[in-house]
Amino acid sequence: MCAIAGYDTGCGEQQALEALEWAGAYGYELDPWQEWSIRNMMAVKPNGMWAAPDVLLIVARQNGKGTILEVRELAGLFCVGEKEMIHTAHQFKTSVKHFRRLKETINNYSALRRAVKRIAGSHGEESIELFPRPTLIFGSSSKEVRQATVGPTLYFHARQGASGSRGFSCDCLVYDEAMVLTDEQVGASLPTMSAKPNPQIIVTGSAGMKDSFQMAKDRKRMKRGVPNMFGAEWSIDPHTDSCPRDLIHGRESNYYITCDKHDDRDDPRSWAKANPATGYRIRTEFTASELEKMPEAEFDRERVSIGEWPPDEDAWAVISKEAWTQLSNADVPYASPPIAFAADIDEDGKKATLVAAWDSRAEARIVLEIPRNCSRNGSDWLLEEMDRIYKKWRPVAMALPKSGPGAALIEDAKKLWGDRLMAFGSGDEAAAFAWFLQQVRHQKLWHFGEEKAPTLWKAVAGADTRVVGDGGKAVQRRDAEIDVTPFTAAIMAAYALNAKRRDYDPLKSVAKAGTG
Repeated sequence: MCAIAGYDTGCGEQQALEALEWAGAYGYELDPWQEWSIRNMMAVKPNGMWAAPDVLLIVARQNGKGTILEVRELAGLFCVGEKEMIHTAHQFKTSVKHFRRLKETINNYSALRRAVKRIAGSHGEESIELFPRPTLIFGSSSKEVRQATVGPTLYFHARQGASGSRGFSCDCLVYDEAMVLTDEQVGASLPTMSAKPNPQIIVTGSAGMKDSFQMAKDRKRMKRGVPNMFGAEWSIDPHTDSCPRDLIHGRESNYYITCDKHDDRDDPRSWAKANPATGYRIRTEFTASELEKMPEAEFDRERVSIGEWPPDEDAWAVISKEAWTQLSNADVPYASPPIAFAADIDEDGKKATLVAAWDSRAEARIVLEIPRNCSRNGSDWLLEEMDRIYKKWRPVAMALPKSGPGAALIEDAKKLWGDRLMAFGSGDEAAAFAWFLQQVRHQKLWHFGEEKAPTLWKAVAGADTRVVGDGGKAVQRRDAEIDVTPFTAAIMAAYALNAKRRDYDPLKSVAKAGTG
């Protein structure tokens, strides 16, 4: 995948082309993707301002991302004349390594050495300072005065604690290794840009991890196509849990997946897609050996850029968006027995949801639906509404959880519905959750889609899991950032229907035309 945010450059590629020509004269032989990246990050608007003051590059290691930063920073010093620049990396050794590469380039060319006033290499004080450019000032007597100013300077910092760049004001701020960039570090360094008239922030890194919150924010902005931002990511579109598997025809290194809609992790075409330097500095033969030698999770992250991005309100951390979308059907037939209902109340008691599940026998699927006005604020309405629906439908089961606020309804529910009540303990929830995921994978469910059932859609999109017992899982209720009760109730309703529909006796139920 290569996502690029749009921006207006006007005729502003000239500065970038001059920087590329300059870099070529000083030994840089760039790959096409590197040239393309520099042309985009160094483009300017007709007024001379950066076309993309925000830059994001996400690419696997060894592709030459560091070379892009070298060219950008040297061009900032020698061509653009940016007064102050800061290069930061997570580890001190990484920052120093980058500093030494730039120092070597400068020392190899006398024309560059003559422009440099000082290269400071003491521990923690690494910097490159150029001689100041003369500034013409015309006094009150119209006399021309040449005033020396501080020359363009590039500082190298490690993001140690949260104060690595505090107190510095800069025109260009580079966050390398941004997959380990923290909120505190950004809070300490980003305000340095506020006083500058034309600043640029460059964020680079490889695939994200579960705590890559800052880079995930920039990535989300990039994918939205926000203005004044250039961003690109090279990664594969990996298979999901819903992709078909075939132990005979599939490849073991690709988990036997036979789906042709996604990228295979063991396919050289996938390696090329995630590594723009393939054929230039990355050999396919070497990547093949990495596939055999590296742990699976490490290969997926470091070579084909499958990131473990932190969840957000639209994270699809439990069920993939693609898998849930495949279960959408806005034209499901009306409900008919056997049918089951389940309800849940959120941890604060502020919201409650009732979900119906019935058997669409012709298609051998369980249909999930939230009856009209059965997902709303408060919970005092819930028991009365459930009893009304029970009397109308005579369902095979009425389900409630034994944990959380919903457990308070169980004693009254026993009196109302007797043995039709199914009370779910933590072990039952774990079993229901595992069963539900299997139904999703085998496409044995239906729901009404994002437009007609937005409450359930949002709950599934934003849910996360918790550990239950010895390795089991269930939907996380406590500290959930969104209302997950439509999802938890749907799981219980579907599981209850599956458990009880074999004992369904139509003579004991009254079929109706809808769930009301």
